[in-house]
Amino acid sequence: MSIETALKAAMETIPDCIAAGYVDMGTGMLLSVQGEDPECEAALGNLAIAVANLFQGRGVQAFEEMLRAAGAQDPESPGFGEIAVFSNGRLHVFLRTPQYPDHVVCYICRDSANLGLALTKSHLSLGPVAAAV
Repeated sequence: MSIETALKAAMETIPDCIAAGYVDMGTGMLLSVQGEDPECEAALGNLAIAVANLFQGRGVQAFEEMLRAAGAQDPESPGFGEIAVFSNGRLHVFLRTPQYPDHVVCYICRDSANLGLALTKSHLSLGPVAAAV
């Protein structure tokens, strides 16, 4: 299965999902994108560069270090595995792939999406999407 097909299949299962993308944080490149309209795809293109800072920025690294020092996070962990952000009437879900810690799958949903269901369905899609790379 191609990455495009895997993202499209994921979008069909995630409630109110309007766009999906696959980002390589090492290069800041959006490796694949699927969306209901060009505006959503453009938004993911702009987010691709910001994703690396979101997961690997100094503030996040300092917070993760505090968690490690408190024993709340595994010292061998590559960092946060997921981040969900509500912004401008949208839910943005960012999931780091376990197989490729420098890769992140991004989903954009309408803010009407059920958060718990969107996160659950996003997690379930992570394996097939990462396997398609």
